[in-house]
Amino acid sequence: MILLNSNRVVSPLWLLVLVCFLLCGNTSSAYQSGSILNVFSDSTTSNAGNFSFSSTTETDLAGSRLGFGVSEAPVYHAALRHRDGNSANDWDIRIGQGGQIYSIRNQLGELVPPQTFDAPFVDEVFQSISVDTSTRANGGEAAFYHQSGYYRDGNNVTQQTYAPLLASGSSEPNSFSTVSLAVQADTTASPQVPPGLLNYQRTRDLGGGVIEVTHSIYNFGGNTVDFHNLPWGGVRKTVLDNIIVSNPNGGFSEREISSFGLFEDQTVLAEDTGGWAAFTQGTDGSSQGIAYVFGNEDTHLGEDFQNVRSSWRWGDGGGDFLGIPIRDFNVGTFRREIDVNPGDLFESRYFLVLGDVDHIESTIAERGLVQSATYDKIDISQQDSATLSYRVQSDENGNISVLETGIPRFVSVVDAIDTGVEDTFETFAQPVADSKPLFLLEDAEGRQFLSVDPYALSDTPFDQETNYAGFFGFVVPEELIEGNESLYVSLNSLFSSDFYLDTDPNTEFFALRTAATVAAVPEPSAVTALLLLIGFRLTRRTKPKLEGNS
Repeated sequence: MILLNSNRVVSPLWLLVLVCFLLCGNTSSAYQSGSILNVFSDSTTSNAGNFSFSSTTETDLAGSRLGFGVSEAPVYHAALRHRDGNSANDWDIRIGQGGQIYSIRNQLGELVPPQTFDAPFVDEVFQSISVDTSTRANGGEAAFYHQSGYYRDGNNVTQQTYAPLLASGSSEPNSFSTVSLAVQADTTASPQVPPGLLNYQRTRDLGGGVIEVTHSIYNFGGNTVDFHNLPWGGVRKTVLDNIIVSNPNGGFSEREISSFGLFEDQTVLAEDTGGWAAFTQGTDGSSQGIAYVFGNEDTHLGEDFQNVRSSWRWGDGGGDFLGIPIRDFNVGTFRREIDVNPGDLFESRYFLVLGDVDHIESTIAERGLVQSATYDKIDISQQDSATLSYRVQSDENGNISVLETGIPRFVSVVDAIDTGVEDTFETFAQPVADSKPLFLLEDAEGRQFLSVDPYALSDTPFDQETNYAGFFGFVVPEELIEGNESLYVSLNSLFSSDFYLDTDPNTEFFALRTAATVAAVPEPSAVTALLLLIGFRLTRRTKPKLEGNS
């Protein structure tokens, strides 16, 4: 006999059935990889050349020159490295605690600004920023939600504090992905509107100096975010103090860099460019630089979620004093005015290209990067999402814990049929429409709780009262299970009120019963269904003994 878990023995016949289920069922889907990080659409750009890519979360600091009083250690999360045998093409990227790109190093040295004391690795980084502008209608300030973290303000935030990182890893070749909980960066802004946004980011090495960055924003909150910097970013002006902007009919034009506040002279519609811009040492072909490739076509303009054209904006982020930069920061940002409503998953993709001007221009054209810089809303159905399996258990003192079983969904069918118990459940690995993320929260005393409300312990995450200890996938509200109630189990019935914090008694949330995996698998062929039925009956008649696990 073959053991599938610590207390279950399954006959070879069941394994035959499972194999048939895998072979005969239609299981093809871009999202059914089992990873909580795989929310991204497939890339349309292939790799170029032979190269090696590596990533690590072991401490590997960039060691770049930073601003006064700024330390890299608190922000560091991961290091990405590209090597292809030619040192001129090597690059290193560092990913921060919120998923932001805070360091890009190549033959020129560090390209990302050195950081300021009051906003280290929060503003002078490459990141996603989303804005809820509706608060302005009532005389308030717009709510700016950063992927990176909080500004220091000397009162609420006195030390480097970053957005909670929920998961990260290399779930796809030559890439590193993260998902974090967005935060309202300015804790003194009025009103304070805690966001309900998850920021996903995949950073992918395509070779030839091309780095693909895909942002996905899932809105599980109650407010629409309608303005986005994708990305917000910039470079050290002491390294790259020129900008070239591509022309619609080919070639590029050198543009002036002045104060970022001078909006009109330093903003251009995407459709009035060739789809890219670059910060460079100069304008001749051998000058080194870094390009943003953002696309030049608003393919969803006029649809219900986009009424404003996208634009590229740049400028000097701080000016100079006696020839010395006040902030060593040339800003470059691509702006999309897209309504991301509650329950929406929105994706936007851009590219960074490293190299000299000739290489940048030819690479963008030859590899079709402008056409591949796409954006859209993504709809992941419950049928297309992978699932995550969990088991609820309690110790002799009544303390509850939730363990990821690691049992494949096909095997968990057997487990559920055999036991009939309700101590296991499944969540969706991807954000299916209108679902809520399920968080494991830990308070300042180390006690743990489950909730779909990331602010169940505190409305102000910067107060250090909440540690985001786990991310258990996605659960759905009652209205999404109508007609299929038998396939789901209420979180309120799985957990005691001391462990599951239900801050909205008007809405009940549900996970999948483990047995519901049968329904979640794409419909099998008639042969597979027959084999399942035969296998189920035979195993019920000839249930093996549990002793002698050989």
